[in-house]
Amino acid sequence: MKIRSTTIAALMAVLLVGSVAACSSSVAAPTEDKAQGTLKVGIEGAYPPFNYYDKDNKLVGFDVDITKALAKDMGVKIEYVATPWDSILGGLLAKKYDIIISSMAITEERKAKVDFTEPYYHTGSQLFAPTDTSITDPEDLKGKKIGVAIGTTFEEKARALGADVVTYKSDLLAFEDVKNGRLDGLLTDGPVGGNAIQVGGYDMKAVGTPLIDAAAGIAVNKNSAGLLKKLNAAIAKIQDDGTYLKISTKWFGTDIR
Repeated sequence: MKIRSTTIAALMAVLLVGSVAACSSSVAAPTEDKAQGTLKVGIEGAYPPFNYYDKDNKLVGFDVDITKALAKDMGVKIEYVATPWDSILGGLLAKKYDIIISSMAITEERKAKVDFTEPYYHTGSQLFAPTDTSITDPEDLKGKKIGVAIGTTFEEKARALGADVVTYKSDLLAFEDVKNGRLDGLLTDGPVGGNAIQVGGYDMKAVGTPLIDAAAGIAVNKNSAGLLKKLNAAIAKIQDDGTYLKISTKWFGTDIR
């Protein structure tokens, strides 16, 4: 997302319009063998710098570049199915797409419903608050009004810490509410929050150290052993041949595997 801190409409214009436009109108059930053909990929498209629509309405980001590299190794074409985060897992279960590559943390709850590849990156959740915040310990959130994207591990963590949780469809909306004094802070992925502050010019900062260390994986439906094996082999290949490092350095300046 290229963020402009003016109005919500302006903030969402680049992202959500493109996101809707990218959604597939007709969905075929995915097949196990992806050695040839097209791989349908569920992706949110509203989570910069991992996946988002740029000013030219083009889907870009770390997840997008990783997807392209994996597809090239697997010899398949890509069809993106942009899907809101709160329904993205349901879309996979309904077989609207073959896989999810959208910075999805691997959790035991999700593993009960779907299978995951080996992690393709590691990260952590971070508390962001106004620069003049009175919060000094990111774990001292009891009674604080904290924004989170709905259905995320950030929501689970904020509730566990006793925060007064407010859920949003997008981190962008939470950042705007912090800016306008409606929230004490928000929890999101560290690189995502840092990118939002830099691009959007928010008068905010990261508070303390990350609260959760998480691993992100590619989600597939149960009983997709062949597809899972191909994806894991492709992940290992791009990590070994330098492709992964090149992509990671492009977006983060370091190796986040």
